[in-house]
Amino acid sequence: IDHKFSTVHNGSVLYQLGRQNNLRQFGGGNRLAEAFLGRTRNTDAVSYTDSYVISPTLVNQMRVQFSRLTPAVDASGGRRPVVLITLNDPLPSTDPEQRSGTLVAGSSTSGATDRKESRAQAQEILAWVTGNHSLKFGGDVQFIHSTFIDLSDISGTFSFANAADFITNAPSRFRQNFQSESTQTNSYMGFFIQNEWRLGSNLVFSYGLRYENETIIHDANNWGPRISVAYDPFKSGKTVIRLGAGIFYNRALLRTVDDFTLGAQQRFFDTNDLIDPSTGQIGSADFRRAFIAANLQFPNTLTVDSPLVKNFGALNAGFSRRLDPELRIPESYQANVGLERDLSRGFVFETNYTFNRGLHLWREFNANAPRLPAGFKNFSAYLGSRDFVNFRSSPFGIRPIYNVSTAGDLVRFVFNPTDPANPNAIVRVTEFGVPISLINLNSFTSTTAVEVALAALNNLRPDPTRTDIQQLVSAGNSFYHGLIFELRKRFKQTKNFGFSFRSAYTFSHLTDDGVVNTSDALVAGNFFGERALSLLDRRHRFVFSGTFDTPSYLGKLRFAPILRLASGAPFNISIGGADRNLDDVGNDRPVFTGNTSLLHWRSPGDPIDPSILSLFALPTIGQTGNLPRNAGHGPGQFFLDLNVTREFRLSEKLRLRPTVEFDNVLNKTVFSFGSEFIDFNEFAPTATPEQRRAFLDSFLVTTRTLRPRQVRLGVRFDF
Repeated sequence: IDHKFSTVHNGSVLYQLGRQNNLRQFGGGNRLAEAFLGRTRNTDAVSYTDSYVISPTLVNQMRVQFSRLTPAVDASGGRRPVVLITLNDPLPSTDPEQRSGTLVAGSSTSGATDRKESRAQAQEILAWVTGNHSLKFGGDVQFIHSTFIDLSDISGTFSFANAADFITNAPSRFRQNFQSESTQTNSYMGFFIQNEWRLGSNLVFSYGLRYENETIIHDANNWGPRISVAYDPFKSGKTVIRLGAGIFYNRALLRTVDDFTLGAQQRFFDTNDLIDPSTGQIGSADFRRAFIAANLQFPNTLTVDSPLVKNFGALNAGFSRRLDPELRIPESYQANVGLERDLSRGFVFETNYTFNRGLHLWREFNANAPRLPAGFKNFSAYLGSRDFVNFRSSPFGIRPIYNVSTAGDLVRFVFNPTDPANPNAIVRVTEFGVPISLINLNSFTSTTAVEVALAALNNLRPDPTRTDIQQLVSAGNSFYHGLIFELRKRFKQTKNFGFSFRSAYTFSHLTDDGVVNTSDALVAGNFFGERALSLLDRRHRFVFSGTFDTPSYLGKLRFAPILRLASGAPFNISIGGADRNLDDVGNDRPVFTGNTSLLHWRSPGDPIDPSILSLFALPTIGQTGNLPRNAGHGPGQFFLDLNVTREFRLSEKLRLRPTVEFDNVLNKTVFSFGSEFIDFNEFAPTATPEQRRAFLDSFLVTTRTLRPRQVRLGVRFDF
C-alpha cells in the first residue's frame, strides 16, 4: 500500500479464529445417550491497522475490523423431538430407595438460548503536536447485526406419563415453539476531541469532549466532557497530584432489547392449552390424549404453516414486556483525586479517592400492577373491607375470582384461619342461603389464596384485560466510593535475586437499587426504597502481587504470587418467590423484627440459633415485608494463586518459556451465595418434622463454593 505524501508507513493485517465446543446434557432425572447436546461457538475476526506518519508532528492511525459469532447446536440423532418419560419405581412409599424422576431423550433445549452476531467497525485517530499542545481527534463507527435465538421446545417435545405409554405410543402432551428468532440492527457512532496542554514543567492540563449515539435507542443527548490535571507541586519529579472527572456512557444492551422483540412475535402450540368445545374450558387429560391420538403421530413434529398450528397455536399476544418510550443509555459520573509519591529506593506510594455515580440504569417495573384505592393503608385492608361477587356468568360459565366446584357465590377475605389446624384451608360457609368462600390472608404456603386475591384486585389495574406488564425504564441508580492505598516496589535485579511487588488496600462502599438491568423493586416502581448495599459490595479488599526471580542454584525460576483478601458481601433473603404483596412479581421479602446484624452466613453443618427464626414472619397477603434488600452478611474471601515459569534462551532470538499456573494453591474452600436468594419458610401446623429439619439445615447456609484448586501447564515460544 502506498501513500503519496507519507514519509513513514506501517501497515498490518490480523486474522483471528476462535472455536469453543461444549458437550452438555439438558434436562433432569435419568438420561439416555441421545440427551447429549454439543454446542459450538465459532468466532472469527479480520482486522487491518494502518499507521500513517504525515510529518514529525502529525500522525494518523486507522483501524478496520470485521468479526462474527456463529453458534451452532449439534446433537446425536439430529434435530429429533425431545422425549420426556415419567418414571416411578413400584416400591412402597416407606422404601428409602424409592426412585422417581423424568427420563430425557433427545436434544433437549429446555431454557436454552443462543445468539448470532456480525460486527463491522472502523476507527480513525489523528494526533497533532503543536507547541505545548498535544491534540487528538477521532471517531468510531460500528454496525452490529445481532440475532437472539430461543431454543426452548424449538424441536418439539413429547411427554409420556409413564414407560407403558411410551411403548404404546400414547403421548400425554406435545408442545412446540415457532418464530423463535429476533434480529436487532444497531449502528454506533462516536467521535472525540481532546487536548493535553503543558503549562510549564510541572503542570499538565487535559480536557476533551466525546459524543456517542446508537440508533437502537432514541437517546441523542450523549455528550461526555472529560477533564484532568496532573501537578508536581515541588518540581522534584517525585510527587504528583492528579485530579480527573468526566461523564461516561454505557452501550445499549442488545440482549435485553432482543427479549422484547422476540416475545411479541413467538407462536406456541401446546396441547395443555387446548379448549374443550363442549365445556368452553381447558380440556381434561382424556380430551388432550384423544386430540393427540387423532392429530399427531410421534415422532413427527409440526411446522409453523401446518393447519394445527394455524388453528390452535397461540401468538404471544399476552406478552408482558415493553420498552419505555423515554428509555435512555445508562451513564455514569466519575471523579478521582490522587497523590503519588516516590519514596526512593524503588518504592512508590499512591493513594486515590474514586467516586462513581451510575444513573439512568435499566430497571423493570409492573406498569399494570393493581392501584390501591384511596383511604386504604394496604391491599389487605381493602380485601378485608367487603365481600366480592363470584357468580357464574352462565350455568356452565367460569366464576371470575375463585373457580372450583366448591366455590361460593361470594368470596370473603379473613385474617384468621377458619381451621386452626390447617391455615391454608379454604372453607365454604352459608349465610342467608348464600354460599361464601373464606380465604385466609395469613395462610402460610397457599398459592391459591394469592391467586384469588389477585383476581379480586383485577379491576384495580390500569388495563383489567391483562396482568403483569413489565416495562423497561431508565430509573436505576448506583453510588460507589472507594479509597485506595497502594505501595509498590519497582523491579530490582541483584546478582542472585530480583523482585518487585504491589500491595493495595481498598476501603469502599457500593450501593444500588437492583442486581441486574431487569431488576424489579419490591413496591412497583419504587426503586428509591430498594436502595441498599449492592451484592458486589465488599467493604475491605487487600491485594498483594509480586515477581520473584531465584538464582541459578534454585533453578532460575520466576515466582509470581497473587494474594487476594476481601470482607464479606451482602446476600438477599426472600420468601421463595411468593407474591404476597400482590404486584405480580415474586421478589417479596419477609417481616423481620430483630437487628439485621444477626443475619450472618453459615457454612454447611454449623448450628443455627433457633431464636433467630422467631424474628421472621411472612407478610400478610396484600402487604409488604419490612426486611431491607440484601440484609444478610456473607462470607469473606481468600484467594492465593501462583505462577511459576522458567525461561530458556535457545539463541539470541529464540526463547522457550514453560509455565505452571496454580489457582487456589492451598485448595481453601471459599464460600459464596452468588446472586441467589436465601429463602425463609414459615410452616403450617401440618408441616412434618422432616420439612422443618430440612429448612433449619439450609437456612442462611452458603449455596456454592468458588474456585477449587486448578493446575494449568503451558509453554510459550518467542522467536
